[in-house]
Amino acid sequence: MDTLHALAARLDEASATLATLARTVTATDPPHPAFGAHAEGRPGEIGRALHRQWTAATGDRAREAGAAAARLSAAAAALRSAADRYAATDESAGRRLLREA
Repeated sequence: MDTLHALAARLDEASATLATLARTVTATDPPHPAFGAHAEGRPGEIGRALHRQWTAATGDRAREAGAAAARLSAAAAALRSAADRYAATDESAGRRLLREA
């Protein structure tokens, strides 16, 4: 069961990494002037549209990373639960075999 618990721990680590990524991915978005959004006329319109598209895309990636982190965390919990049930079953079978011997 140690192997299953170790795998669950690795899944928890991956989940924590993705959760951190989900929180930080949008923090590095460049400000709108980097896209020329402050310019007059058509170039400014294009810059603002590009900035909106950029922030929407990174926001979507952040939500996807958060959802993946939650799924990995749930998988880790399920794996730990299964390992604990396997261990309990092994103990129960061992006690039964000792009584029957």
